[in-house]
Amino acid sequence: MPLVDVEFGNGVFCLSGANGLGKSTFLAILNYALTGIVADPDQKFASLKEYFRHSLSFSRDYFTGRVSELDRDTAEVTIEVSVNGAHYVVTRGMFSPTSLRALTIAGADGSEFDGTAEDEEDARTLHDRFAESIVERSGLATFEQLVFLQHFLLTFDERRHLLFWDPEVARQALYLVFGVDGTLASQADEWLRRSDRLESQARNAQYQATTAAQKIKELRGRVASAAPEDDGLIELYQEIVAVCDTSANQVQAKLRASDDARQAYTSAAARLHAMNADYDRLFSSQFVPGVDPHDHPIIQSLLDDGKCSICGNKGSSLADHARTCLDERKCPLCLSPIEDHSRRSNEAFEQLEELDTKITEVREGLRSAEETLQRTLSEVDEAKAENDRALASRAEFERLHGDITLATDDHGPSAVTALIGQLEAERAAAVQRRNEFRRKRDEFRAMLEPVQRDLATRYLDAERTFLPRFQHLAHEFLGLDLQVRMEQRARGPELALTINGTARRMTTQLSESQRYFVDIALRMALAEHLSGDDGSACLLIDTPEGSLDIAYESRAGRMFGKFVRGDNRLIMTANINSSRLVQELARVCGPTLMRVERMTAWTTLSEVQAESETLFDEAFDEIERALASGGQS
Repeated sequence: MPLVDVEFGNGVFCLSGANGLGKSTFLAILNYALTGIVADPDQKFASLKEYFRHSLSFSRDYFTGRVSELDRDTAEVTIEVSVNGAHYVVTRGMFSPTSLRALTIAGADGSEFDGTAEDEEDARTLHDRFAESIVERSGLATFEQLVFLQHFLLTFDERRHLLFWDPEVARQALYLVFGVDGTLASQADEWLRRSDRLESQARNAQYQATTAAQKIKELRGRVASAAPEDDGLIELYQEIVAVCDTSANQVQAKLRASDDARQAYTSAAARLHAMNADYDRLFSSQFVPGVDPHDHPIIQSLLDDGKCSICGNKGSSLADHARTCLDERKCPLCLSPIEDHSRRSNEAFEQLEELDTKITEVREGLRSAEETLQRTLSEVDEAKAENDRALASRAEFERLHGDITLATDDHGPSAVTALIGQLEAERAAAVQRRNEFRRKRDEFRAMLEPVQRDLATRYLDAERTFLPRFQHLAHEFLGLDLQVRMEQRARGPELALTINGTARRMTTQLSESQRYFVDIALRMALAEHLSGDDGSACLLIDTPEGSLDIAYESRAGRMFGKFVRGDNRLIMTANINSSRLVQELARVCGPTLMRVERMTAWTTLSEVQAESETLFDEAFDEIERALASGGQS
């Protein structure tokens, strides 16, 4: 199994490779090493806990197929990372999201921890220790919050998840970036989730109440439309209904009778089969009798010649012995009594005659049962046909006189009152549920309000430093004036983007590349603010050049360069091509702030890629020339 050792250093680390070599997987491995989680591109964010729980299941199987089956037990990743003065060395198996094989923690205060897992329990304990330590160093409340920040704020991967146009994700990011108490931020996430669930339940209850009210109104209107002169029609309808009931009852009676006939037929057939078997068995046993010993060749030889055909001995005494035994009705060989075949045959004939008489009686019963069954089945068909005619008559009457049939039932007029009463009870119960859901929803919203106000206050305080960072970065890319403001909505604060004085609330109001890089600029500004004046932000960005046209490639490179020259870091991937983004970034950063790693040296190229390897070399040479001449300003 190959070993890949990468040192990221300061500034930009750019992993450049051909399509299909695993650039996106490389970034996924980095996040997996740090958090034990690989982002599922198909999962929609609902809450921190749900995202973490689902992602654990996804992560356990992510590397299946990417790691050879023979290497499953040994494949691992080790990452070294520093957080607020503490240095961590974390080793994680590729199929163990909640376990560590080894952990080292070196604190700024001189404290040290160095552990290696001996078994699975040790491995889980190491992971828990790491999670607790890094969460504390990050100033967060839960490990789920760290996972969220790493996946949704600090990583721009193939999911292309955009903060500006996903209020749920943006709101949670704002809580954590602008310093809302981590415990409250976690609780706010849960409160909002439960509030949403209660709101949905309230809407469902309201729909049920409205539906019941509409049915009640319709029933009352139709009953009211039935005129007094329709009494004769009501009576006729009652007669039609009575005929339907009678015919339906007749069908059930005929079905029961046919079931009884079928059971009688089956029972008679079984008895006849058993008796026939007894008859055959007795007949076979009596009419294939055993051979009389006098007639057996061995006995004949013994009697006539005085010679035993079995052992070969001779003598008159042997013949005398055989005659004595036969006279005493014993077998000369085994001395067993010899059965009287004539007497046995007489008894067998009597038994066979008795069985034959019974078989005749049962056969007659079977024939009778069969005729009964056929008759009852025919009667069932007739009863069903009669019932179908009655039902068709009723259906036609109901089609022509719907209001009349509504005003009556099987027993008389105004039966619809019971139905209306049932619907009234359903409507009242639905209204009661709706009110209770709304009451509980409002309780959670009331708990959310102080947290949301705290966020709004903190955002205003930070706006004078955060907003200029974002504007400068985004302007470097767009060349337009951008403005971001926080707006209070029913579900909480949301970020609103304005470009040249026009709000851009829908994704269709910007091109794909504009959306992506404005969102990256927002992430950069938020990450810088989160890191503080003395910290260094680090973003993971996956092949950003794919959505750019030529006009914006260089501008995107300058935006990335501005971020890096602000003492921040980028770990990015790029396709091997003549992208001006990478070249411009190389010119801005120079060799001291940018390193380009050729991924083609890590793996085997496909046949098509190998044939074009000279083109890859040319592209790398262009980047190297840009690096050599860059970083001067």
